[in-house]
Amino acid sequence: MLAQLMMMLGLLTLLPAGVALGLGSVPLCQRLGLVALALCALGLLLLRLPGVDLQRIDLQWNEALAVTALAFLLAAASMVWPMMAAGIRPLDALLETASAVTTTGLTVLRGVEEIDPALLFLRAWMQWYGGLGIAVLTVALIMRHHASARRLIETSGERLSNASARQHARTVFIVYVLLSGLALAAVWAAGTDPFDALLYTLASVATGGFAPADASLAPLPVAAVAVLTTVCLLSAVTLPLYARIPSQGLSVLWRDEEVRALLAATLLTTLLLMLLWIWQQDLEPEMDWQSALGHSVALGVSAQTTTGFSTLELTALSPAAQLVLVLSMTIGGCTGSAAGGLKLVRLLVLLRLVQLALRRTAIGERAVLHARVDGHILQPDMITGALQLLSLWLAVLLLSWLLFLVYGYAPLPSLFEVVSAIANAGLSTGLTGTDLEPTLKAVLIGDMLFGRVEILAMLVLFYPPTWIARRRKL
Repeated sequence: MLAQLMMMLGLLTLLPAGVALGLGSVPLCQRLGLVALALCALGLLLLRLPGVDLQRIDLQWNEALAVTALAFLLAAASMVWPMMAAGIRPLDALLETASAVTTTGLTVLRGVEEIDPALLFLRAWMQWYGGLGIAVLTVALIMRHHASARRLIETSGERLSNASARQHARTVFIVYVLLSGLALAAVWAAGTDPFDALLYTLASVATGGFAPADASLAPLPVAAVAVLTTVCLLSAVTLPLYARIPSQGLSVLWRDEEVRALLAATLLTTLLLMLLWIWQQDLEPEMDWQSALGHSVALGVSAQTTTGFSTLELTALSPAAQLVLVLSMTIGGCTGSAAGGLKLVRLLVLLRLVQLALRRTAIGERAVLHARVDGHILQPDMITGALQLLSLWLAVLLLSWLLFLVYGYAPLPSLFEVVSAIANAGLSTGLTGTDLEPTLKAVLIGDMLFGRVEILAMLVLFYPPTWIARRRKL
């Protein structure tokens, strides 16, 4: 399995190598080519080891989790040397690649407009295949054990029908590619430079947030900002739902409770930001209400979908507005989408449990009540999984925040940066940079990986006794 994973990453590296060659960035092309060659060669070597028989592999659940976590770790680590072509140190390069492949968008780079365009494409490409590409391809790799593949997809709370996980992965990938193509055409048509349109599209479809400008979306025409904001919102919707539109119509989206929750949460975030601006004059006093509404919508969608684009400096916002963004990033988007965060389905699970507890106070002791989400009865394992992830997420958040406080950083900016990393959002108050302490850079790298692959998968990978020599008896 490791061999196939390395070969897959090697093939994914060929495209940015070709782009670097076409743009005249020979040193970067050479680095990417050598990395691709090394990954493919090592993969082939592993495949030829005695005793390796892919036809007889029985991949179990704990190993499937380890493979998923390993995919993101390898993707980030293998691109460190090429990323160092930007003249940054190894740890900074690792933070950049981890941010890319986890679709976070936190960056240590400044003066992005002057950086090698091929390197910017590499970042955007990593965000694109990190969005769902690695997850989908990893599921495809472990298809020989159907139950593991199915459970791997269901870790995010998504429910599968009787269709195979292989078909599910194929459907998600096709939708992802089609959405990317349509988004590119729309962003280009909105008046954006073709190459910039490509970079913005790759980042927005993946809800990644890397931009070819330090000011993110601010330099773009209003039409382009509107298009990208829409793309981010569409990418935060459960992608398999789009495949049902031809047979069930657009109403299939509205019938999904999680999609309705996404729209409600985005609208609430936008309204709160707008009201705070009116009340506290967060933005420039001379700004008219139409411009303020535009900023509120763009930031509200960016935070809720965990994309990380911005149209203004977040340091200009009041503490209350920053806290609203923190809560929005924490909740995140829908399961089965490119968005990060805890995911809305888990919020719905918690709300239904509270609602059920309140209802039980008003009925007889023997009455039978069930908590439901989207018409489905919540099973004990789903409730346990949601509470388990929430506990782990909160523990990682508090520990990371504590370390920032120990180093003397202000509480709210520190909380904002940590939540942005764990939720894979990428919005920043300016703490992330080359001058950040190495320990805190490592904390952010860990947070981004924990957030993207689910904390349990990372714990399984870093605790080998759970998957080495622990195969079940058949």
